[in-house]
Amino acid sequence: MPAADRLEFHRNGLALMPGADDPSPGVAYLTAEKGRDKLQRYCTCELSRRKTCGHILEIVKCFRAIGGFGTLEDLNLQLAGSLWFRLAEVLTASANIPLHRVRWGRAAAPGDPGDGGGNKALALFSDKNELLLQYFSAGVDHGRLMERVGVGLDVEGGIPDRSAVIRSIAMITLTPNERMLLENGARSRRQIFEESVWCRFAYHAFREFDPVDCSFRPMVEESAGTFFIVCSNSAGEVFRLACPRKAVSKILSVFRENLPNQHGMVIHPIPLRSVFRVTMDTELDMEVRPVIEMVQQEGERRFYEAGDLEKFRYGRLVYVRELGILAELENPDGQERVFKAPRAMVLRESRVPAFIQEQGGDLNGPGFAADGKASSLKVFDRWDKVFISPEVLERDWCWLSVSYGFGASEVSLSELLKARGEGHRYVAVKDGWVDAMSPHLDFFAPLLENLDDRARTARISRRDFFRMTATGAPVHIEGDTEAASALRSAAGFTPMRTLPALRGLRSSLRDYQRRGVEWLRFLYENALGGLLCDDMGLGKTHQAMGFMLALRELEKLKGPFLAVCPTTVVSHWRKKVAEHAPSLNPVVYHGTGRDLDEAATDGNLVITTYGILRRDFPNLSARRFALVVLDEIQQLKNPDTIAYGCAAGLDAEMVVGLTGTPIENGLVELKALLDLVVPGYLGSTAKFTETFVSHLEKEPEGGRGRALRKLIAPVVLRRKKDTILDELPEKIEDLRGCTLSEDQVKLYQDAISMRGRPLLSSLRNAAAPVPFMHVFALLNILKQICDHPALLDGGPAAYERYESGKWELFKDLLSESLASGQKVVVFSQYLGMIGIMERHLAGQGIGYVTLTGKSTNRGEILERFETEPDCRVFLGSLKAGGTGIDLVAASVVIHYDRWWNAAREDQATDRVHRIGQRRGVQVFKLITEGTLEEKIAALIDRKKTLMERVIVENDPAFLSSLSREELIDLISFQ
Repeated sequence: MPAADRLEFHRNGLALMPGADDPSPGVAYLTAEKGRDKLQRYCTCELSRRKTCGHILEIVKCFRAIGGFGTLEDLNLQLAGSLWFRLAEVLTASANIPLHRVRWGRAAAPGDPGDGGGNKALALFSDKNELLLQYFSAGVDHGRLMERVGVGLDVEGGIPDRSAVIRSIAMITLTPNERMLLENGARSRRQIFEESVWCRFAYHAFREFDPVDCSFRPMVEESAGTFFIVCSNSAGEVFRLACPRKAVSKILSVFRENLPNQHGMVIHPIPLRSVFRVTMDTELDMEVRPVIEMVQQEGERRFYEAGDLEKFRYGRLVYVRELGILAELENPDGQERVFKAPRAMVLRESRVPAFIQEQGGDLNGPGFAADGKASSLKVFDRWDKVFISPEVLERDWCWLSVSYGFGASEVSLSELLKARGEGHRYVAVKDGWVDAMSPHLDFFAPLLENLDDRARTARISRRDFFRMTATGAPVHIEGDTEAASALRSAAGFTPMRTLPALRGLRSSLRDYQRRGVEWLRFLYENALGGLLCDDMGLGKTHQAMGFMLALRELEKLKGPFLAVCPTTVVSHWRKKVAEHAPSLNPVVYHGTGRDLDEAATDGNLVITTYGILRRDFPNLSARRFALVVLDEIQQLKNPDTIAYGCAAGLDAEMVVGLTGTPIENGLVELKALLDLVVPGYLGSTAKFTETFVSHLEKEPEGGRGRALRKLIAPVVLRRKKDTILDELPEKIEDLRGCTLSEDQVKLYQDAISMRGRPLLSSLRNAAAPVPFMHVFALLNILKQICDHPALLDGGPAAYERYESGKWELFKDLLSESLASGQKVVVFSQYLGMIGIMERHLAGQGIGYVTLTGKSTNRGEILERFETEPDCRVFLGSLKAGGTGIDLVAASVVIHYDRWWNAAREDQATDRVHRIGQRRGVQVFKLITEGTLEEKIAALIDRKKTLMERVIVENDPAFLSSLSREELIDLISFQ
């Protein structure tokens, strides 16, 4: 096409420059709207104001000749996918230079065989006089380049140059958002890129050069170290592009397929290391100087002075002139060195340990090349073994002789403490120095006052003993005395004696539960408290009961014991203890008319709530308890609350916390809980935050995390279902009881009074027929009251106006299950109850799905719950979710309300507990005590045959199997 060299394009716009012999020159513009065969055209010539000028006719002809709408779009796609465009993106990201910040000039080409004898070439400079480009082509493209890569000017006759024309097309083709930005003095990222020098040069190269006809080679100009990409074609050398130093690596990646290695600029496979070379003289003074080290394939190490190579550094790449290679600097740990020396330096002997300490303790890391003796010197800030010789052991205190091993050397604890007390930081040993001020020794500072320097022993509490041995280094307890044997048991977190059969326990302990009771005995023997953090369903209450019996039967402690728990689990404690350990004499200290003097007598287990603890704290704190168990202790995670202060103020020989919530999820909260059971074990909150929290937020899997896990290991026991699954039954069912709230009591009494009394009269008349439908209607109302009062008044939107004992219990179970990383399936027969749960979950930001009879996209609902980690809860009705689906992603099932037929409950549970389930399944069935729900549960238990029947959900026909006496019992309120 004759006019092709006069065309310019940008996005969906074209422009036609005037011809050289045009008598009435003008620039014609054409824009083509995407997706619509619609053209917008105009021209700058005088004639176009009166009629369609020849320029417009010519640009339309050109537009059609190149292929119309599709081809114009293809041109932009080809440009965006070209090598030139990718190069422009890299250069702009490294150094974005607008068109108005460059100038054209002349510069001598660097002297190399391909420069044409040093002729001056057209050169592009930044406003900082930095060379950007040398252009050697002498054709007509030479002039087009200068026009395109410029600020855009009107030339002779008022005709704009190509840069101004391209800018005009850009203004015409702005998007609405870009126009709005421009009106507010801003530009989009796309606009900024399009107005850069590199984007315009990429456009020029795309228009003028066929990349297939181009070859490229890298070149380093040795006087200044400038890195060039040289482009040549069949006519000779075309241009040299000066690469910003930090962009060289990315540019080489862009040109990877276009830079053959025969040009002697290979990126060498042997890496370089930027290191400090360290040598020592006979007086133990140390010389340090920065160098570049190369380890060649044959193992030879060569060093280059860093200053000599600085001008040949391009980010991580270095040009080694002597070898003619481009090598890459290693950065093994991805971090900068702590120590940076701009020049050679000499360190006197007294400064050597501090210097080595700054480098991480020795000079054998990737940042150093140490010679001779310098390579073996270290500063030890932690020990690699511990030697302990016990002299005297008491339950609270130990008199110990302790030494620490550092490499081939051994230093006593007393020696370290003495140096620390005298303000001496370093203790000299055979292989270097020990840092006596290491943070790992901070908690030993209080031991200074208990140090017997003559006997080389220290009086150490049991708590400090475990903190001292929590480094993970091997602990060698020396001696064959009884004290040594007892200390070895303590170091292994085991009691001195095995646990015999407990006479007062009416059920057996599983193996892991027995280990839990033995761990609690270990805590008692060492005057410690602790956190039992087993997963929900592993029997923390059972283990606590077993431990209480062990204290009574083996340690001869009379008590009393105190268990504090949320209101929702009081009945659970009372029932479990009465069933499995009745000799503990459980007494519930709750409700009106409570008497602490009567409850807290020797031999009794007092069960109370956190609410009662707050209200009756003066009375409770005045008594001495042999053991305090804080159930669901995570509710006390905030030390600023009244409940926390009351729990901390109890007088107890030992405190144990129970929680199924993983403790790794909040370090400050973890410390608060441990401060309740082992006060002072983790030091001050400020020091704990400085030592652990601030580091673990940045590096969760680093050394501080391992150190903390070792530190708390003696006082925290955590077992997960998936680690002890072989010892668990496949399915654990738990009936969880709760009480009616005041709102529910009133509604329940009113329903019985208004509807139940007429029905009771009819039922007591043996001659009258049984009104099954009316009985069923009343029972349905009573069950809704047990679920939540809002089901009868106001609906889900009004649920926060009322209190419900079952709702509070449900929220506790749900929170604990989710906090332990499990997914939960919840069944309820009432859509209104499911609606309340949806509102609660949405308000808490918890992902969930709902499946009811109204759901049409069952497959999508199930797929989301099974595959999406953020979808934590499945809400379903029995009819829709109880059969025909797999929910094995969950491991907790909550039956919010009881079905008339236990077989239907089991069928629903089996959606989770089925083939494909890899974890133990915990099933909770919620029952409101003192109501028909408790009576229904008893009926189901007595009438085993009913569980075999298949009946319609809540079918009144179920009632026909019940006697008059059973129906009367159901609708009576006692």
